[in-house]
Amino acid sequence: MSDIAPLITGDPDAPFWTAWKDDERFLLHRCGICGRSEWPATCCPDHGMAAMQWVEGSGRGAVDTFTIFHRAYTAELAAEVPYSLIVIRLDEGPYFHSRLVDADLSALKTGLRVRLRRDAGDDFPLFVPE
Repeated sequence: MSDIAPLITGDPDAPFWTAWKDDERFLLHRCGICGRSEWPATCCPDHGMAAMQWVEGSGRGAVDTFTIFHRAYTAELAAEVPYSLIVIRLDEGPYFHSRLVDADLSALKTGLRVRLRRDAGDDFPLFVPE
């Protein structure tokens, strides 16, 4: 009998969003055997789903790639032009897509160290320079 649990049904990322909404905790899905972290929720390629658990992430990493938008593609973003979309390589290993805020976008570059901004009311985790 295998110790690999079946795939998750429903919304596998619900614990992440609930933790963020309720108390601004930034969770990662981590294998309890090898310590490999994932986001979004998935199974460990070596140990399957059984050992996966949600744990607090550091909320720190480095910009791997980015783009700066000079045109608002939705009405909600019109007041924020220009704005960025960044892909962060989190210190725990996985990539996370977000935005860099409270920063001069002309200083945005790959390798820039960033940290999670924990401001009440943010619907989505946003990042600022370290």
